[in-house]
Amino acid sequence: MKIALALERFDPERGGLEHWTWQFAERLAVLGHDVHVVACEFAAQKLSESVHYHTVPQCRWPLQRAEAFERLLRSLNFDIIHDMGVGWYGDIMHPHGGSSRAWHEHNLLRIPRWRQIRLWRERRYREHAEVERRQHAQQGAIIVAVSRMVEGHFRSLHKVPPERLRIITNGVDTDHFSPAVCASLRAPQRQELGCASRHTLFLLVAHNLRLKNADSTIRALAELLREGHEASLAIVGGKKPEPFIRLAKKLGICDRVIFISATPDVRPFYAAADVYLHPTWYDPCSLVALEALACGLPVITTRFNGVSELIKEGHEGHILDNPASVSALTSTMRGLLDPARRVAMGESARRMALLHTFSQQTESFLGLYREVIARRTTATPRFPA
Repeated sequence: MKIALALERFDPERGGLEHWTWQFAERLAVLGHDVHVVACEFAAQKLSESVHYHTVPQCRWPLQRAEAFERLLRSLNFDIIHDMGVGWYGDIMHPHGGSSRAWHEHNLLRIPRWRQIRLWRERRYREHAEVERRQHAQQGAIIVAVSRMVEGHFRSLHKVPPERLRIITNGVDTDHFSPAVCASLRAPQRQELGCASRHTLFLLVAHNLRLKNADSTIRALAELLREGHEASLAIVGGKKPEPFIRLAKKLGICDRVIFISATPDVRPFYAAADVYLHPTWYDPCSLVALEALACGLPVITTRFNGVSELIKEGHEGHILDNPASVSALTSTMRGLLDPARRVAMGESARRMALLHTFSQQTESFLGLYREVIARRTTATPRFPA
């Protein structure tokens, strides 16, 4: 199949969407498909020569960007156009960020009222909502939700009919992320972090530290330390960490909170950690949480993360109802200070991750591609003019 993958930036070091698309393009090429990546920006390194690249002019605003993608995609001939959420011209709409309205509503739970009013007035949010409206209005397109939570948002908040929706849960490479790989990395990484063997090391990997709730995470660690427990926290990859560094200093725990800039390989940090924390305000289906589970780490997350649908409470990890509750987060962290309990939950985490592999997800998309191609008729235009 001749497949186009459309996204704003094609760079595996930028985040979940970009990293996933990079892996997906590589996997499709290995399987023999004719893969074309359509994006505004590309990483300096490239995939194999069998992957083709098409550059869309960078635009400041979401509507201008989506229109530029449509113009380029209309000029080319593909069997399948798989859009990751950047535009509205495609066979498959796969918004990794989930529902923008749900994202806004969940963000409103954590910000003051004056900021809520300003948020809705900002042009970029209004334009993202309009792009999303046009995605859903594309009658011939299938909308892929990465979790049941996101599917529910598309149905209730956007009135997308169920026959146009599919759920394809995120998957990870369980050979790349595994307890076996982590075993040899653990001791040297903990030594590099200055983490004593007796300390329980909690880990948070995120770009948006506010959305992923680094504030509550740092405060919960402070509570454990006040109780006399031996624990540390590593925060990896966060943009603009300065407010959280100041918070750790204010709480007097800056020697127990380690901030690490973004890194292309987070496996050494999964290896060093004992528990993965993801007390997010909104995450359609967190890839980093799945990676941690595949590495055999118990995960603490919230019901606002689509991955929580895969976790059985008390087996692979814990699910919090309220991201704002520092006391609830502290309590679950306290329970995982027990090494024996962590080992048992980590084994369950690994077994669960093996049910959600990247290969399985790829096959699900290829099956959807074949379904879309098979139902086309010459009498029905593929896209509106």
